[in-house]
Amino acid sequence: MLNLNRLRFLREVAARGTIAAAARALFITPSAVSQQLALLERETGVQLFERTGKRLRLTAAGQALVEDAERIFAEIERAEAHLDAYSHGLRGPLRTCAFPTAARALLVPALARLQAEHPELAVSMVDLEPEHSLPMLKSGELDVVVTYGFDRLPERTNRGTERFLLFSEPIFIALPASHPLACRDVRVAELADEQWIVGHDGSSFLEVVVRVCNDAGFDPRVDLHSNDYQVILAAVQAGLGVAIVVPTALFADYPGVVIREPTDVRMRRHVHAVVRTGSSERPAIAAALGALKAAADALACELKLPARA
Repeated sequence: MLNLNRLRFLREVAARGTIAAAARALFITPSAVSQQLALLERETGVQLFERTGKRLRLTAAGQALVEDAERIFAEIERAEAHLDAYSHGLRGPLRTCAFPTAARALLVPALARLQAEHPELAVSMVDLEPEHSLPMLKSGELDVVVTYGFDRLPERTNRGTERFLLFSEPIFIALPASHPLACRDVRVAELADEQWIVGHDGSSFLEVVVRVCNDAGFDPRVDLHSNDYQVILAAVQAGLGVAIVVPTALFADYPGVVIREPTDVRMRRHVHAVVRTGSSERPAIAAALGALKAAADALACELKLPARA
């Protein structure tokens, strides 16, 4: 018989590439992960990994087992969801997360609605970027996360999860009000000599600026980094550079900043609610998804965004 805990270790190592990274995610020692993988290989009677330096590469058998494990865990989530409907209903813990802009604009109003309608839910919230929240969702530390992605950027594959589109929004360019181009339509290609204020290294927010500028024919200067739109807009207002922003970031007046939609490059940001595959049938998670969709619809109406597909 396959051991479910060892299958979880296999999935974590497959997702993270190294035993050390998987051990950090599982809050155990690397030696404990190695021992469990060795036991799993003995149980299955086949080689599941090949070592390449410090990283582990799945063999064909290992890849097949990971894919089977994802289906097994999805079915376990569904079974637990059915039991929840009988035993707990809309009670117990609900652990949620969103990236900061969505935490303010979506998650807070959704949780307020949930607590009003289902006071027996014990709701928790944290704001994290998708690169941090999605691994925590997969490991069971979170139940619902709100993430984002951009057109024409590679989609981050997250096996074992399902996502629900909340809304899409265009990208704008934020310029200092004193900028020579602030009084007319703007082409990204005209900003090749500007300093761009971008997200942290490894973030989609940095990747999208590079892609937008590359599509306009140049490599941007990216020496100023923040994932906080309010910091970014303050830097633009101070004349330190230009930036990409989205409508949901513009919840206050920024008198020293001019917002323009670029005429030469079109791209949209898509915001999703993400859960583990099979868990959307759990009463609490289903209620959270419903509350997030209602909050997203209200926000899209306020910002005059297109209806969700």
